[in-house]
Amino acid sequence: MVLAIMAILLALAIPVFGDFQERWILETTAWRLVSDLRLAQQIAITTGVNTRIDFRWHAGDYRLFLPVEKTMVKLPEGISYAMNNFPHVKGVHKLSFTPLGAPSRGGTVGFKTKNGSKIYVILTPATGRIRVSPDPPKE
Repeated sequence: MVLAIMAILLALAIPVFGDFQERWILETTAWRLVSDLRLAQQIAITTGVNTRIDFRWHAGDYRLFLPVEKTMVKLPEGISYAMNNFPHVKGVHKLSFTPLGAPSRGGTVGFKTKNGSKIYVILTPATGRIRVSPDPPKE
């Protein structure tokens, strides 16, 4: 009897744990992008040189072009882009920061899981404020 109850509880807990893990990976992906955006912004300010981030939808990654290095960040397994409204040039969405820390434009990058959960990283134009939201910005 006890084993039957434990089996039922375990069967109920596994989907909940899977959802929690998927949500955690989704949020970690968003906060990693926030960190990389802030890094690119700060390096542009401190070096006085433009920095750039290329979002490669088809490859499921993004690339940071900093004055001293180039870095590629692959999206985790099960995470993909849900949206990206930065300018699209030759198959790549592009964002850059000026030496004053201003972004080339504001925009939103959305990530999603296989089950359809979404999260958005929102960059405000002019000020360069970066935030994470479960909802896309209002138009």
